[in-house]
Amino acid sequence: MIDLGYRCHTPPEVFGTRAESLGAEDTTWLSKIAGSGWVVLNRDAKIMERPEELAAYRAAKVHMFYLPGEATRAHLTQLVSGNLRDIITRATDRTPEVWRITNHGVERFVIKKPRSRGK
Repeated sequence: MIDLGYRCHTPPEVFGTRAESLGAEDTTWLSKIAGSGWVVLNRDAKIMERPEELAAYRAAKVHMFYLPGEATRAHLTQLVSGNLRDIITRATDRTPEVWRITNHGVERFVIKKPRSRGK
């Protein structure tokens, strides 16, 4: 991202060290970046399925962009650089949203409703 003119904050920077960032709970790092105005590039879409993590995302009030989990570093770089204008445009909206970055562009990420468990 630095090559594209933007500063990238990594988990070790947020937590102080790489060791401290490893295995950090999503609720923890989301609370650490709350109100930062940062754009989150992420590959763990399960955040949107777990109620406590979804609540932490909403409380953090950040824009989140999901990248394919299986993508290589080169592919991730290509996706971000190729869609940077759309990422920045969407990230300037006042209301935080969740997006998916694909080979076809930036698409709205649909947050699944939790299943109700029958008793």
